[in-house]
Amino acid sequence: MDALLSLTQRIGRVVSPSGGTDSKQLYFAGSMMALTLLIAISRLELVITAPYLLALGVLAASTVLALVIRWDELRVGWAVVVPMLDIVAVALVRDLMRDTAVAVSLLVFIPCLWMTARLRLRGVWISTLAVTALITGPIVLRAPYIDSLTLAYALLLPFTVLQIGLLVVGGLQVMDGQNRRLAETLAEKDSLLDTAATSEQLLTSIIDSVDVGIVVVDREGNDALMNRSQHRIHGLASPADLMDPEESQLLVHHPGTSATIPPGQRPVRRAVLGETFSNYVVDLGPPGAHATVSTSARQILDHRGEHAGAVIVFSDVTTYIESVRSQERFVAAVSHELRTPLTSVIGYLELARDDQDLSLTTASFLEVAHRNAEQLLLIVEDLLADQVTRSGPQELKLRPHRLSEIAQQSADSFALRAANAGILLETELVETPELSLDAHRMQQAVDNLLSNAVKYTPRGGRVRVATEMGETYLELRVVDSGIGMSAQEQTNLFTEYYRTATARDSAIEGHGIGLALTRRIVVAHGGQISVRSTQGTGSTFTIHFSLDGADGAEG
Repeated sequence: MDALLSLTQRIGRVVSPSGGTDSKQLYFAGSMMALTLLIAISRLELVITAPYLLALGVLAASTVLALVIRWDELRVGWAVVVPMLDIVAVALVRDLMRDTAVAVSLLVFIPCLWMTARLRLRGVWISTLAVTALITGPIVLRAPYIDSLTLAYALLLPFTVLQIGLLVVGGLQVMDGQNRRLAETLAEKDSLLDTAATSEQLLTSIIDSVDVGIVVVDREGNDALMNRSQHRIHGLASPADLMDPEESQLLVHHPGTSATIPPGQRPVRRAVLGETFSNYVVDLGPPGAHATVSTSARQILDHRGEHAGAVIVFSDVTTYIESVRSQERFVAAVSHELRTPLTSVIGYLELARDDQDLSLTTASFLEVAHRNAEQLLLIVEDLLADQVTRSGPQELKLRPHRLSEIAQQSADSFALRAANAGILLETELVETPELSLDAHRMQQAVDNLLSNAVKYTPRGGRVRVATEMGETYLELRVVDSGIGMSAQEQTNLFTEYYRTATARDSAIEGHGIGLALTRRIVVAHGGQISVRSTQGTGSTFTIHFSLDGADGAEG
């Protein structure tokens, strides 16, 4: 292997246009000696003649000069010395062997090309003049008479040297241009790499300095960047017995419950699938030692506007959530204390309204007071129900019930309200198998969906309640032809106290508790709830239960 490498390096020096004088000369001297050996075998008398021995002497002198002098340290013009001596040696041999002159003359191309490669156009003219003077001149002088044929024959060799030299120079100039462009490209690439490395280091320093977790994924969903805070958050979600868990193995739960979030609904997976969302709250880690994080995701587009990945931000809101829950306990306590006197107020208002001696003005005042007291009681009861469902599935009173029967009861309850609002309420209910359900809580969840559907559907619209059975699942859908929602509004829809911009700007009543309450009820039963909506054309809410236990709550 070392011998092969040495030979490769030696050949590289021979073909190098700017260096390797000793290697080039050894190559040429070897060629001349091989020719001499072949001639000596057949005609030794030619080799021992004075001209041939003089040629070998000139060759030996040029070879010694090539080996002992550091030509690379001299000015470029000195590069003509060795190849000029070689041309002299070839001219002496060629003049001696006139009967094989054409074959011997070919040797002159070696030093001529060498000189051309080193000196470019100057080398071409020097080698052409040298060949003309040393080879063509003797031919013309020795000719018995000079005519056009003699001149053509004599000038053929220098003309060929000139043409080949010009071609070599042209080729070398093209190669020089390519090398120069390549060097510029490499320099530009190095500069870009340095700039990219600096930018990457700056970006890494910036994202490591923030106290939120940041994950950047590429178009295939592979992690491209993760900051220091996210490494800590990722560690919280990793099972203790796994060094590098997959997404499906991470401990990700619905907030406040032990119900595992399916892989397809987890923040990173949603972002990989092209979703953009904000304030999607999840619990990470085992129950009892978890952290609550709020997640947001934005899509990355390349310069062509095509999807190139996503950025997901994880904010640890455990302390905030604990503070909120403390406030919620306070709200629950206050709501509980308010319910009893409100019930009493409503009762006495109803008794007062029954008085036949009331004036019309007083009766109208009592009617307004009664209506607002009932509205206040509904808000208080929603607040209490919201707090109750936060305690998780262990608080549910589970009994065998059919979801289709619960849906039918809800539809019956809202039939009159829908009719008064000028809305067609339809049912497409197939009988579903019995599930372990808290009928009261599930009834409340379905009622909330129907209430919203009727509330946000204009007069003349339609609301449909349907159940569907599959081999491994059952679903309940509430479909309306109402005002619908934007994609951004859908991502925040199940957040506590969130109302869409359309709902806030309209006169539609609400306080943003119902859907958050519904989601917690469904999740507490081991189910899933989702929404699909198009602004201006309506919404579809789906409650999904898996019959093979895939959606079941843990613990």
